[in-house]
Amino acid sequence: MKKLRNLFLLLTIIAMLISLPSIDFGIKVSADANSSSNIIDDKDPEAIDGDASKPNEGTQKTGDKFNDNKTISDSINTDGIATTTSENAYVDNNTNYHIIDTKLPKITPTWGNYTHVRNMDVPSNYTSIDSINTGSTTFKTKWFLPEGFHVSPEEHGNYQGGIIANNSIYFVESAGTNTNKGAIVKIGLDALDKLGIDDSTQQNILAKVFNFFNRNSAYGSDHSKSLSDFIVNTDAYRNDNINIQTKIANMKKANTAANLKIKTNQKTFNNATKQAKKKLAKTIKTNRKAVKKLKKKHVKTRAIKKQIVKLNKAYKKLNAQRKNMSKLAPKEFKTYNRVKKAQAKLITKNNKQISAWNAKIDHNNREIDRIGQRNDLFSKYFDLSKLLTISPVTNIGHGQTLSYNPSNNHVYLAQDDKLGVVGDDFYNQVTEMDAENMNPVHVYRFKLNNKGHYYAIHTLTFDNDGNAYFGVRGGPKKMKGTYTLFHGTMNESGIQFTPVKGLIKWPGSFNQGVTYNRNNNRLYLLSNDMIISIPVDEVRNDNIQPQDVHYTTFGTNREFESLSFDSSGYGYLVVLWRSEVLKSTTPID
Repeated sequence: MKKLRNLFLLLTIIAMLISLPSIDFGIKVSADANSSSNIIDDKDPEAIDGDASKPNEGTQKTGDKFNDNKTISDSINTDGIATTTSENAYVDNNTNYHIIDTKLPKITPTWGNYTHVRNMDVPSNYTSIDSINTGSTTFKTKWFLPEGFHVSPEEHGNYQGGIIANNSIYFVESAGTNTNKGAIVKIGLDALDKLGIDDSTQQNILAKVFNFFNRNSAYGSDHSKSLSDFIVNTDAYRNDNINIQTKIANMKKANTAANLKIKTNQKTFNNATKQAKKKLAKTIKTNRKAVKKLKKKHVKTRAIKKQIVKLNKAYKKLNAQRKNMSKLAPKEFKTYNRVKKAQAKLITKNNKQISAWNAKIDHNNREIDRIGQRNDLFSKYFDLSKLLTISPVTNIGHGQTLSYNPSNNHVYLAQDDKLGVVGDDFYNQVTEMDAENMNPVHVYRFKLNNKGHYYAIHTLTFDNDGNAYFGVRGGPKKMKGTYTLFHGTMNESGIQFTPVKGLIKWPGSFNQGVTYNRNNNRLYLLSNDMIISIPVDEVRNDNIQPQDVHYTTFGTNREFESLSFDSSGYGYLVVLWRSEVLKSTTPID
């Protein structure tokens, strides 16, 4: 029994796990600076939340407790997966950069000391404090996220990149500060709707359920043991319910078939009645014509009068027949009446049995509630665990580069554990995966070498046509406070990226992500408390005008991790600390 209990609990916790590809790099120190005017100046490399120069006060402190996953090997590697390699994907067009002359919004850059939200019973509600070239935006809590779906001692509710694809939402869940390990969590949005998780009072249910069974906390360990006992002790009742529900479903199918028989025979009877009515109407018409013709005769002999009386008697019989449907189609009526009575009797009998079975299910559920001490989280855990696809802990870098390519329905992940200028032996590696099962299908390895400066990407996204984009917080020397976008291609034919000469003014802090909104064909740049959007066509055509750049800023003092969009253009914003997903109240411009 103990073995069964432990096995059942293990399967419940890690059910539906899938594997991610191995992503591994060798990294050297930065290359020497180059003073050429078209060199992106990030010798002071892009900061990421938690770096030494601007520490993230919101994250947990590092230490053995939060770094054990550094020693975990990736579950699988990408040996045998098709690979495209480029020794230099940086297309140097000797661009003369210029700064897009936009007005800047009000914002206080948020580098750390983040505001912590501790009460999950009160959803967050944030409206933008300023906007340029666009309207205001409001985000409200959709779900609070648990300390970890793929729970281990190293995790502490740190979620990074997020995307929406195929009516599912994906998160990169970090395994802890400085580990460069993590997992991808995939949740079906429609499945959450069916469970009522989208109700206005259910924002905390995901976090409550999975935190409740966190085996790496004292209370979670106790609850897990209780869950194990609950599983074993309620197994007979739950299996009985499953069997009964199968019987009910089959009996409802039988009722449907019975109703169909009644309907089919009624249709046959109705058609026969309709034809009989037509024939009867024709006979009556002929009868009336004959009477009318006889009445027109000037001399009405005794024989004519008898004919008229006879026709009128026939008319009365025909008229009475028209009012009695059973006499119009007696054979079909008899068949229909017989089938209706027989099937109605069967349906009544079946419904009586269904009611008895439902009563048995109610009894079983009362027993399950009694054993579980009416703890609703036990049943919620079973329901929610079926909706999740969670990968094992693997090497995900910082986790910001999870992206979706609408042109091929694939997701992409790059390890970005180094930022800015890197060594000349550094290859950016991006793994392309199937969006449904997240199995690797292609690997891209490439260097970005701009006259001796080798860059590591930290962001990535794709538009509807499969064009790729990333961005760097920085620009050429003497162009401080700017952001450089790159556009290009990444497919089996090759890899190349070209910088956009129009630099975006960047009043925010960390470069948290680049994403694409399929609903309005715009590119979005994300920083803490700031969202910038630009038409993707103008980015690719290198023709960005000041009015094209939309700024929206907030005053949350929280860490913005990712922004994704559903098919209607509503934004889903992942923020820390505590981790939660906020949804915009209207589609985002």
